[in-house]
Amino acid sequence: MSSPLLSAPTLSWARWSDLPDPIGLKGVYAGVTGGQLIAAGGSNFPVPHAQGGAKTFARAIYSLPVAADPSAAWQSHADALPAGLAEGASLTTEHGVVGVGGAGAAGPVADAFLIEVKNEGRGLSVTSLPSLPEPSAMPAAAYLGGYVYVAGGENRGAVQSQFRRLNLAAARGQTPGATWESLPTWPGPPRFGAVLATLRVGGRDCLVLAGGRIKSTPPVRQEDYLADVYGYDPEAGRWQRLADMPHRALAAAVLRLDAGRLAVLGGSDGHSLDRMAELGPKYRLPSRIMIYQAASNEWLVDAGSMPTGTAGTAVVEMPDGGILIGGEYSPGLRIPHVLRATLTRGSAPSAR
Repeated sequence: MSSPLLSAPTLSWARWSDLPDPIGLKGVYAGVTGGQLIAAGGSNFPVPHAQGGAKTFARAIYSLPVAADPSAAWQSHADALPAGLAEGASLTTEHGVVGVGGAGAAGPVADAFLIEVKNEGRGLSVTSLPSLPEPSAMPAAAYLGGYVYVAGGENRGAVQSQFRRLNLAAARGQTPGATWESLPTWPGPPRFGAVLATLRVGGRDCLVLAGGRIKSTPPVRQEDYLADVYGYDPEAGRWQRLADMPHRALAAAVLRLDAGRLAVLGGSDGHSLDRMAELGPKYRLPSRIMIYQAASNEWLVDAGSMPTGTAGTAVVEMPDGGILIGGEYSPGLRIPHVLRATLTRGSAPSAR
């Protein structure tokens, strides 16, 4: 019998100023540093993909004071990424916003970098961190105990089982020997486009890896989209299998709601793959929200929905919720929307 979820959380939504790119961007690198919300890079199709247009990768970096009015305009910076990049992983840390992996015009990259505010918020710096051992597009990443953890990804059709970590303070200080450390991989298939988040599991600070897809080249079946979930205890160096998500999810957004609960938002579940070309821009990605509670190892079946279902949306965690930036609402179609999700309380939906 399922146990009740304690004071089940819900999310309320508010629209912030759109990104300056009117087409919208997917796979932005985002986070907060020096009181500034940062959005860097991203990909889109200036000529629609359905018309044969090529994907382009942005170099631009935009910022917005976290304390600004939600209608305030984003600032565009002369400091930009060294090359157009998108669809990597990004994190907020005490040192700045970290970006890891992704892809550019020439394919997947191994780059890692740090974005920091300088000149009292009037400028930014982008500095290189140790590169991953191999290129990796759509990896998952999380920050815990001073380490950047990276899981999965894909490189030109090869789906990865990598699980690595980097001591960020040592890497930032260019300490000799500061490099990516290989860790035991999860007891499940390789994947890309998963989510990775920190959570208290069994009274310990752990990492939770969920979803993704096992195949990056056609033909793809719905069964290639994943719903399995694993927890990693860094202190013990061990993985454990957790309860599966109620639905499959690729390139979903993840938001930690509190120490013991997280939300997985949107993502692609592989529905109607055989009709995707027929539906074209009418095809829509799921807007569902799934909430996991570590204390009972359960997922909520009905936990609300996003205003628009998206994949490849960047998430910036805030004290009472998070900020969701851009994404794709249908294959090849981006949105410039920036949404503020605020944690509220409501009656508990049923648990799986």
